[in-house]
Amino acid sequence: MDTKKIVELRWIHYVYEFFIVAIGISVPFLLDRWNDQRLEKKAERENYRYILQELREDKSELQHVADYNLYYLGHARQASKIILEEDKSQMDTLGRLAIDLRYVSDFHRNHSIYENLINSEKIKLIQNTSLINQLQNLDELYTYINRLEGNHLQVVINTALPTISQYLSFDPYQVADENALFSYPFHNLVVLLASVMQEKAELYERTLARISEIEAAVSGELERK
Repeated sequence: MDTKKIVELRWIHYVYEFFIVAIGISVPFLLDRWNDQRLEKKAERENYRYILQELREDKSELQHVADYNLYYLGHARQASKIILEEDKSQMDTLGRLAIDLRYVSDFHRNHSIYENLINSEKIKLIQNTSLINQLQNLDELYTYINRLEGNHLQVVINTALPTISQYLSFDPYQVADENALFSYPFHNLVVLLASVMQEKAELYERTLARISEIEAAVSGELERK
């Protein structure tokens, strides 16, 4: 065998060994990469399922709170109407409606979805920046709700209950001061509470709509994973 042929065979051997080594290095690397991507996608899906579950729980609870608030807002409006019409025949009804002014709807979350994602660092699993912004906005709405509910509670504790307790006997029930119930100061209080409850009602509906939007976005992300 001539020297040229021997050199060619050696080069073929070296190339063959190079590919064997390259494949030996690349395959485990590619398998590790594939496994990492698989685990990452699994973590993303689990994260989106968690968000979806939390959103649905919040939506259900918030709808209950919104209905509760609307129910007693209706009572406040009815009380205002009786006072404006000076319908003394409904004095007993007005007294009972006045007692209902003590009820305050309360949607309270110790930790929001956005806050939980930040604290657990799972926010990094969300690549959709628009969705992150939506969750942050929802967190701000929750804060606004809690602040408004706190203000409502303070008005009830500091003003409504002391005022109503002067006009009514709770047990046994009896209207103690009919004129006070039909007075403009009491009507002003009723109007104030009704306005707070109306603002809460609008905020609840706005937040429920935002939750529905985020639900749709999360479901879309989950379908793509």
